[in-house]
Amino acid sequence: MRLVITEKPSMGRDVAAALGATRRGEGFIAGASDIVTWCVGHLVELDDPQGYDPRFERWRLEDLPILPDEFKYHASERTLDQFKVISSLLGREDVESVVNAADAGREGELIFDLVYALANCRKPVERLWISSLTRDAILEGFGKLKSAEEYSGLRDSAHARQRADWLVGINATRAQTLRARRAGHDGVYSLGRVQTPTLALIVERDREIAEFVPVDYFEVVADFRAPGGDYRGRWFNQKGSRFDKREEAETVARKVEGKQGSVQKVEKKAVREKPPLLHDLTSLQRAANVRYGFTATRTLELAQALYEKKFLTYPRTSSRHLSSDVNKELEGHVRAASIGPYVAFIEKILAKGMPKLTSRHVDDKKVTDHHAVIPTKQKIDGAALSPDEKRIYDLVARRFLAAFFPDAELERTTIVTEAEGERFITRGTVVLKAGWREVEPPARDAAKRVGEDESKKSAEEEDDEGAELPALKAQDPADVLKAEAVARKTKAPPRYSESSLLGAMETAGKKVEDEELRLAMKDAGLGTPATRAAIIETLLKREYVMREKKSLVATPKGIALIRMLPSPLLKSAELTGRWEQKLSRMSRREYALGDFMGEVRGMITELVAQIASSEVERGAGLAVRSVPRPEGALDCPKCKLENRAGFLVERAGTSGKFLACSLGREACGFLSDAPKNAKQRKALSQTACHTCGGAMRLRLPKERGKRAFLSCLRYPDCRGARWFDEKGALEEPRAAPETGPPCAVCQTPTLKRGPATSGSYFWSCPKWRSDGTGCNAKPIWINEPQG
Repeated sequence: MRLVITEKPSMGRDVAAALGATRRGEGFIAGASDIVTWCVGHLVELDDPQGYDPRFERWRLEDLPILPDEFKYHASERTLDQFKVISSLLGREDVESVVNAADAGREGELIFDLVYALANCRKPVERLWISSLTRDAILEGFGKLKSAEEYSGLRDSAHARQRADWLVGINATRAQTLRARRAGHDGVYSLGRVQTPTLALIVERDREIAEFVPVDYFEVVADFRAPGGDYRGRWFNQKGSRFDKREEAETVARKVEGKQGSVQKVEKKAVREKPPLLHDLTSLQRAANVRYGFTATRTLELAQALYEKKFLTYPRTSSRHLSSDVNKELEGHVRAASIGPYVAFIEKILAKGMPKLTSRHVDDKKVTDHHAVIPTKQKIDGAALSPDEKRIYDLVARRFLAAFFPDAELERTTIVTEAEGERFITRGTVVLKAGWREVEPPARDAAKRVGEDESKKSAEEEDDEGAELPALKAQDPADVLKAEAVARKTKAPPRYSESSLLGAMETAGKKVEDEELRLAMKDAGLGTPATRAAIIETLLKREYVMREKKSLVATPKGIALIRMLPSPLLKSAELTGRWEQKLSRMSRREYALGDFMGEVRGMITELVAQIASSEVERGAGLAVRSVPRPEGALDCPKCKLENRAGFLVERAGTSGKFLACSLGREACGFLSDAPKNAKQRKALSQTACHTCGGAMRLRLPKERGKRAFLSCLRYPDCRGARWFDEKGALEEPRAAPETGPPCAVCQTPTLKRGPATSGSYFWSCPKWRSDGTGCNAKPIWINEPQG
């Protein structure tokens, strides 16, 4: 038998169906010659520091740095049952070989290898490497299995990243937190290899904006009338187009107004605009953020859903090109997108037979783990997609189809007009042939194509671009109908949006606008396309950054953290980018795991020494201490029990208002639905759990007819709960469920459920979860109902 291990249950079902395996077991599906099982994300985790030495449970500077010689791992408690299933299958005597069918990327390699190693398996492993979950793609992949050793570099880079992140996170966070506490600051200051330099980018941009002093300047704009028609021009000379003083601008305006000038030059330049490169994950996230306001995480979720529905190829890619092999079979991909708005485009593409893409989009040297994101060969079914999934599919499909269209042909016209010795310039662009622009909306009409830096455009360029110009020729007379001095101000750099921050992470903070040059730097960025969304969410979750409309802004806590850091090591985007470049080289077996970890250990030793030897200025730390307490604010129930001074502040979330502790997630983390009335407020602030004595949170009903209740913070370990009655008063505690025999799988005491029908009930494991992530033990029925 051959054991196939996928990364998640949905992929396991797809692989099993393709291989003809239909017999279901507990956590696997078996066939005649194959058994398909699955992980549920990461089943194996690195041990905490106390797993190496109990004294590390306490945070002490003298114990730092913590640098294990060998890293220890354990099966995650949350998914322990599925790990046991896989471990048992790996140990079966009839299983002779194993296929790693986890997602084809660095993280998939790690997920599989940790399970395989912790299960002490030594059986031969082959690697399934596919970019699509269609049946044909899966079968083709199984026909091209390779030895797992061919991916040893990728496996090493996955372990290196995980271990480096653990070492940096554990040591830097403890050192910085203890250093801050010496100065009287509360809370935990979480630091990370990628999150901290990313936060530093945001803090630095916010500093530039805060310190920016706008400068007034003036321009002269004139309206001309020539035989061919009217147009507008802007004054300029060899030094530029701005005046520092209004009087100077007004003098020029008065000098030319009402006078006759002449056209000095009409220059027309033909420009060919190539189709944009295909999408990788980062460019797709940026486009979706600009076009629809989607967060990077939301875009990844939607792209992953489309991948699992078999409509898009693998989304976590860093390549914007296709391989020559894929280029030979693109007709199926094109025809599969034939629906609605794409039909007319596809008919044009196929009118003279299926064309091949050029080297702009096909380059084997620029395709590493996966090619660019494109539609699969599975016919798109609009009814199977949510509105947001349709939006992501549209971005990918249009970009893909545009690649088959010819260059857009533009004509850029520059007119220079002179009056009374003063010169004025006019620019305009006309689209002669739309080419690929027919498929993708023009940049000005579609919220700018990703890659353009709007902040670099001056106001005059925005005014002139796209203007329709009359037919003129040199020496045509031009009357100055009107001339005026226009006041303007210099602008501060824009705040980071998720789109622009993803772009900055891609180039480690360097301002790189050229599309090809960005690609050359992609291995030296902050994080990878697959991890950048999670980094942004981590900064938001830890309250270092907050969203203001479409912008990402550093919080006082985030600003304080960057200012407090004495060492530039973790704040340097360039340094972290070089680390990422070495991880990329390691995946190609060009750099050794041992060399990398040696460098990381040296940096951490230096970093801890720098942090430990410096002092924090009192009052410069935790931002939440400066949050004023609103009148009537409730004490935080958790802080009250743990002798902290936190209070509850109201926040707005995607599902409505909620309450959060003022000390933040790191120092406390209390969250609750916001009370609707005085009785709920009083109950929330004064009620402790009757079962364990801990804090409780308010839960409001999600459905009509349901009642609000208080739930223990320790759920599901503690199931204490109290309901509000029909009049809104808090009911007395209900009796705790009767406990029964230990669960046959995880040994947790079972709870009595029912009676489901008269005279029958069952014992159920409290760790059972409907999504399959908990204990999978079956209930034990007493007088099981019939029929």
